[in-house]
Amino acid sequence: MNRYAFPVVLYRYICVALVAATLGGCASAPPAPAPTAPTPPTPRSERLAALGFEKTEEGYVLNLPGPLLFDSGSDTLSDGAKGVLSKLAVDLIALDIRKLRLFGHTDNVGSADFNRSLSSRRADAVARFIAANGFLDASLERRGFGFDRPLAGNDTPEGRAKNRRVAVIVPFE
Repeated sequence: MNRYAFPVVLYRYICVALVAATLGGCASAPPAPAPTAPTPPTPRSERLAALGFEKTEEGYVLNLPGPLLFDSGSDTLSDGAKGVLSKLAVDLIALDIRKLRLFGHTDNVGSADFNRSLSSRRADAVARFIAANGFLDASLERRGFGFDRPLAGNDTPEGRAKNRRVAVIVPFE
C-alpha cells in the first residue's frame, strides 16, 4: 500500500465530516405545511343520493318497496320497516330536511277503490311513524295513488312487486 494512501483517506474523511457538520448547522426545520382550506360541506343532493334518493321532477325520491314495509294487503308496518324508517328519519333530520311527501302505490291486483284506499293507509302509516321519530306531522304530505302510477308493468310478479311501494319525496325548496 502506498504510504500516502492512508493520510489521503483520513484527510477526505475529515473534509467530508467538516462539510457535513457545517451544512448541518445551516439546516433549518422543514417549513410547516401550508394551511389547507376547510373541506366544503357535501351538497345535500350528494348526501341524499348516498341514502338512495334519486333526483326527479318532483324532488328527491326514495322508493321503499312494499314488501319491506308491509305484509301483503296490510297497512301495518313490519318490524323491519320500523328500523329502516327510524334510521331514515334521523338521517333526514340531520340533513335539516323538515318537509316530506309520502306517496303510497300498489299493483293492479284488486279493485281501484281498494288499492287507492290501501295506498293511502300505507302512506299514512309511514307518515305517522316518521312523525313519531322527529318530524312535525303537519310537514308530512300523504297521498295514495293506488295503481295509477306504476314503475313497471303489472303483467309479471316482479313488475307488480316494484309497483307496491311508498315513495318518500324530499321536495325542492
